[in-house]
Amino acid sequence: MPSSNGPLHGTRGKLSNKPRERGTSPPQRAIAEYDEGQKVHLKIDPSVRDGRFHPRFNGHTGEVVGEQGRAFKVRIVDGGKEKTLIARPAHLRAQE
Repeated sequence: MPSSNGPLHGTRGKLSNKPRERGTSPPQRAIAEYDEGQKVHLKIDPSVRDGRFHPRFNGHTGEVVGEQGRAFKVRIVDGGKEKTLIARPAHLRAQE
């Protein structure tokens, strides 16, 4: 039987909450606002399906470059190359 190669391949740890974080996410996290130029950390919230980026970029830090609908465009550097991701606020954390 061939091994699985889907987009969520190998994400069991990335897409599972720790026991204390299980359940619904706080609503203020889903409606957070970020300014252009603000640094944000990319962290997938497993309890929110919409607006996820590819799990390969989980843990990266980037800069907000604009909005697209209810999501934000975030520019990151991946292997020396700039990339733009689109993610909803539930999957972003402001850098302090």
